[in-house]
Amino acid sequence: MKFLSGLMLIAMMLITCTDVVGNFFGHPVLGSEEIVSLLAALLIAFVLPAAHEEKAHIGVDIIYIGLSPKIKRINNVLLSVLMVVFFGFMAWECYNYAVELRRIGQVSSTLELPTFYVLFAVAFGCTVLTFMIARKLVSLVRGDCHE
Repeated sequence: MKFLSGLMLIAMMLITCTDVVGNFFGHPVLGSEEIVSLLAALLIAFVLPAAHEEKAHIGVDIIYIGLSPKIKRINNVLLSVLMVVFFGFMAWECYNYAVELRRIGQVSSTLELPTFYVLFAVAFGCTVLTFMIARKLVSLVRGDCHE
């Protein structure tokens, strides 16, 4: 998923640059903003699990450093439970919304691309993240993981 995110970022860059150059010569890329927007949504959904695994998210270390190991563990368990619930719910809602968009035949405005594929991909990315967090939660509860 991380590799696909990188490809999406490169594609976004190439489309944007091509559009800027094309616009300079009077021939912009039709639907470039639409494509870049859809790729951005996919990129975020696919990079979330990798960012979580690499601990690339923002934390408030100034407070966290002063906590005792027991309080840190309780904090990590509670946050993991909240994240499992949040991202699990997000995956479920994105999936349901994608099903609804497919049912009504929703397409993007300029290129008329079916948008439900993007939401299915976002649901997949959130599902992967949910399982990763749940796996870590089990390790925290068992005492196998020390942060």
